[in-house]
Order: sequence, then C-alpha cells, then structure tokens
Amino acid sequence: MKIIDRNGRLFGKVSVIDVLVVAVVLVLAAALNMKNNHLSHTSTSVTNVPITYQILVSGTRNYVGDAIQEGDLLYEKDRNSGGALGTIVSVEVLPSSRIAEFIDGTVDMVPAEDSSNLLLTVQGEGIVSDGRVLLNRIYDLGVNSARTFCTKYVQFVGSISNIQLP
Repeated sequence: MKIIDRNGRLFGKVSVIDVLVVAVVLVLAAALNMKNNHLSHTSTSVTNVPITYQILVSGTRNYVGDAIQEGDLLYEKDRNSGGALGTIVSVEVLPSSRIAEFIDGTVDMVPAEDSSNLLLTVQGEGIVSDGRVLLNRIYDLGVNSARTFCTKYVQFVGSISNIQLP
C-alpha cells in the first residue's frame, strides 16, 4: 500500500491539500489563543490599572511652561496612534539654573532668567506585568527615559522621574 496514491490522497482516503488546510487552521487557532490568553499586553483578561507618573522638563522657556495646562492630554510625538499617555493633573514650576564660568575660572550653577523647570504629574492607565509598565498596553514606561512629549499646543522634551503604582 502506497502512502500517496495516483489521486494525491494519503492512504487512499484523505487529500494532501485537505491535510495542509487543517494544519494551517490549527496553527492559526493556536496563535490566536496565545495572543488573547497568554500575552499580558494583548490579553483580554488583564484589566488596566491607574498609573501616576511624573515628568521633569528641564530648562524650558517660560512660554512653553505657560502653554502646558492641567487637564491637557499628553501624547508622545513619534507614536501618537495609540492614544493619549494620560492627563496632566498638576504642573509645578521649579526654578531653573545653568552652568556659568566666572572671570576667575571657576564654574558654578546660577539662576537662569528666561527658563524654568517643570514637574508634570500625569495620570494614565495601563498594565503592570513582570516589572514592566505599559501605558495603553503600548508605551513602555521607565524611570529616566527621555522622550519628546506634546500636548495640543506645545511640544517639549522631558524625562520620567517617578512612577507610582497602585
């Protein structure tokens, strides 16, 4: 008895094409099951938790600080298709300084006149899994990571200074 006969059937009963179609369907079903039940960032059984984090914006011009308001939605400049990173709940203005060299050759920090530092507190939603914090299940959030953020009116570079988890 041959494995494949003249009509292309395995053991004379099942077509080879039918076996390949069934194998592809099984592989796709296994992949869909893995995506929806086993990967935490795509799982439908994992719920979002509130995540509060702070962004330090250093040496920004005063008009940029004036354009950032409480209640504004925060986005990342390069990847805004995933939605907002959260809502700005507080804006704290801190004094800014810069390095200055004096006539005697010494270097020291002196107050900067036209700029200020901002500490933004942002409330967003995401998941926490295996030590990773993912905002909107997309944006990987880590302390000391610097990114270009934007609101409806202004764009600025800031670094994550603190993450508070529930």
